[in-house]
Amino acid sequence: MSGHIVEKFVRDGTHSIVPGSRVVRTDEVACVGGPHSHDRPQPVVEFIREGEVVTAIDVTCSCGEKIRLWCSYES
Repeated sequence: MSGHIVEKFVRDGTHSIVPGSRVVRTDEVACVGGPHSHDRPQPVVEFIREGEVVTAIDVTCSCGEKIRLWCSYES
């Protein structure tokens, strides 16, 4: 994500940035929310890339709600 987009993102104050040192990757599966129904679609996770770099992660919930997680890397 380019610098000016990051600055605007932070300046808006409506989002939090989680430092990379606080992010933990795991292969564990965790269920979040209430009881699950088999007639709903599965959640979808999509990686948005610029070349080989992941710039954002889109998560679409089984309820249809979407959220984009922006990735910012220290140089």
